[in-house]
Amino acid sequence: MLGVEAEKIIAATHPIDVMDLKELKSEYLKLHQSNKELFESFRCAASIQQGLLPQQRHFDRLFSDYFVLYDPQNIISGDFYWIGNNDGILYFAVSDCTGHGISGAMLSVLGISFLNYVVYSKDYTSLSDILCELDQKWLETFHIYADEEKDNNWMEMSLCSFDPKTRILKFAGARNKVVVISQEGEQVLYGERYPIGGWQIEKERTYHQQELIVPENSMVYLSTDGYKDQIGGPKDKTFKERKMREYLNELYYLPAKNQKAFLTIAFNEWRGDNVQTDDVCLLGVRL
Repeated sequence: MLGVEAEKIIAATHPIDVMDLKELKSEYLKLHQSNKELFESFRCAASIQQGLLPQQRHFDRLFSDYFVLYDPQNIISGDFYWIGNNDGILYFAVSDCTGHGISGAMLSVLGISFLNYVVYSKDYTSLSDILCELDQKWLETFHIYADEEKDNNWMEMSLCSFDPKTRILKFAGARNKVVVISQEGEQVLYGERYPIGGWQIEKERTYHQQELIVPENSMVYLSTDGYKDQIGGPKDKTFKERKMREYLNELYYLPAKNQKAFLTIAFNEWRGDNVQTDDVCLLGVRL
């Protein structure tokens, strides 16, 4: 609220009558209350979104060593990470939905729901089939807006599966990639150039599955573009994927918690006083 001294200063520098001042105070209080309610809603939505994401106990059942660097730009995020286990096959994914804040977060909830449905309710063993099914369900959800000037919602995704018995890692991606680092070096598998959903020029989209056998103690990294696109440094430029992968190659042999600590410090130092450019989501798992 405006204090007595503040009211005197306003009255002295900007002569207004008492009624105008009361109206100003009233509008200020309304705006203050509205902002308070908005931020409370955001915090509540953030707790709901966090509840939908995999918890530590879920990770501990599937992976011996892992980290998640997850930092929404505006309290709630359009990025999400997901893990699962179906008949002994481990699944993990990272996704970036269009938009930020409320719109992005709602799309992330949709993406999580679709993943749970397709992986656990269908008999697909191919990641290509899973992404194609996700694409179809996404298009069906927004088909009523196809001929209208509406937001072109889509979802970028890296989806992996791992068979602990054969050590075969499978990958399929929609405008995203996976980075695998081991003593044998770095391998990068690239997904398709188009996303899941969205009204793109491709009439029929196929997401090709790629496979490789990973050595023991390999680290697998999935990331959205928030980390590498952060503006900062001495010349206010983007962090760059090349620099991020250089760090990953230097860190992969360390325990995951140490990797996360270093990457977090590096990100914050690069960002400096700049605002966060985008949602950040970086998942690392040791296989």
